[in-house]
Amino acid sequence: MRRSRESPTVGDVLGEILRRAAAEVEQSAAAALADEPDGVHQHRVRVRRLRSVLGGFREALDARAAERVRVAYAEWGRELGVVRDIEVRADVAEQLLERAEIDDPAVVHRLVQSQREAYPAAHERLVELARSPRAEERARLLREFVDPAVVVEPDRPAAAVLASVLAKQARRVEKAEGRLDGSDEAYHELRKAARRTRYVAEAIADVAPDLFPPQVEAITDAGEDLHDVLGAHRDAMLLARRVSHEGALAGRAGEPSDAYETIADLLRDEAEERLKEVSPALKLLKAAASRLP
Repeated sequence: MRRSRESPTVGDVLGEILRRAAAEVEQSAAAALADEPDGVHQHRVRVRRLRSVLGGFREALDARAAERVRVAYAEWGRELGVVRDIEVRADVAEQLLERAEIDDPAVVHRLVQSQREAYPAAHERLVELARSPRAEERARLLREFVDPAVVVEPDRPAAAVLASVLAKQARRVEKAEGRLDGSDEAYHELRKAARRTRYVAEAIADVAPDLFPPQVEAITDAGEDLHDVLGAHRDAMLLARRVSHEGALAGRAGEPSDAYETIADLLRDEAEERLKEVSPALKLLKAAASRLP
């Protein structure tokens, strides 16, 4: 980041945050499209970080332009998710079958091999989408947004603006917590709020590490914990539903189906265990946010 002898301005900090987020998206794309190990996952993470930064700092940016870029990359993120979810379903199911000592070929095929077989076509479709005019337009929108990096009142000291942004993200998490009703979707909304808070805090720590580091580090850690445990909860619940569905199909096809409910029960138990980690992480995030200047 370009620095003067005085405290950094919000224009300097946000300009650098945006440039780095955009560069990471661009640089990670090749590995995803080449289907290198973990390539799709890492590119998807960079896309999510970009969208989190645009959303978190919206009030300090050209809000309309920022939202256009967010929407364009939300679509791309969903397309990446289709491919990544196939990968995750196969890997998690394979691990669970090993834990449950289930080696029935029919079960392995339905839960693991079918996903492995579906992956190449899904990835090929992703590559096609990445070469489409829509993808070119998405990249153009990002370049045109980042290059001038239009920041509202860019000469303001960065510290006060960034503290306000972090506090607002923490309040979004609290509001999402208040809407918890035991449903998977409510937990997913909490996860999304925590994810944005985490990525905003990480961006600040990366570009302006001298700005209230203890609070930023604590918010990052708590946000990461929430993001991870709620992500594991959601993955387990979604896979449990899929496993139950496959069990029903197996039963109709005359195949033994008891193994499917065994696996689904394991997944639901695992999801429930994950939720025990949510409350401590929320307390840590709130405590860190309360210490912001």
